[in-house]
Amino acid sequence: MKKQDHAKKILTTTFIVLIVTAAVTAAAGKNIFTDMYSAFMKPFQQTAAAVMEDRYMGRSKEELESENAELHAEVDELLKRVIDYDDIKKENELLRKYYGIKDDHPDYKVAVADIIRRDPNDDFYGFTIDKGSRDDIRKNDPVIINSGLVGWVSEVSVTTAKVTTLLSPEAKVGAMDMKTHDSGIATGSANYCSDGQFILSVISADNKIKEGDIVVTTGVGGVYPPGLVVGKVTKLDYNVFDTTPYAVIKPYDDLRSISDVVVITDFEGQGVIEEAPDTDVNSDSDKKNNTDKDTEGSDK
Repeated sequence: MKKQDHAKKILTTTFIVLIVTAAVTAAAGKNIFTDMYSAFMKPFQQTAAAVMEDRYMGRSKEELESENAELHAEVDELLKRVIDYDDIKKENELLRKYYGIKDDHPDYKVAVADIIRRDPNDDFYGFTIDKGSRDDIRKNDPVIINSGLVGWVSEVSVTTAKVTTLLSPEAKVGAMDMKTHDSGIATGSANYCSDGQFILSVISADNKIKEGDIVVTTGVGGVYPPGLVVGKVTKLDYNVFDTTPYAVIKPYDDLRSISDVVVITDFEGQGVIEEAPDTDVNSDSDKKNNTDKDTEGSDK
């Protein structure tokens, strides 16, 4: 029992001495624990310094500069590999995401792309993607996502491309109601783009289109493959100036907030002009020019 009391006294005394010493050294602008750490690390630092001195002793300035340049080159190469790995990993993830498209349409050749920029001055939510002509992307190529058509490539550079969406009045896509086969032209409207919707115009007055019907591309004009989902009918309305009917279409994904897309760079029937329906989807001049993929047709 006496031994235990003696041990406790020694431990208590040691603790008090440490506290007092720490307080004194702190008042003097020092830290005892920092000093203890420095004392502990000093032999290791001396050893490291000795190794470095031994390695570089007797070597010329030119040799050291050459080795430094080699080290920099190695670092740059490692960074490049890391960046390339990240890019490949991301692209593989996108390919897996859109695997079903190729699986359902083996005739499609596609390029998966990220949206890298949106034009704040574009009222119809156009955007720029990180793929261009070096990826076999050309003007008028259709742009899609899993849920359907997004728009088309309107401008191309070597590494990027600009996409115009179906929300734009420039869009003129031959489309039809899957259920009733009523056909018309899917195009943007300033009255509906803020809600992420567009319209199916140039439909017959006696159409049988109903709310909830699915609208798909006709393939007329050879710019878009047939059967791409365009959207769902939300309502029927009439033009206040000439009372012509139109259907309001909502895409299954909000085209204003998507982050990646698929560009169809080739498909069976691309550029082939089919017989247009009664609706004036293609003009004669458009039919002549659409035989070339890079020529802009009215089925846009």
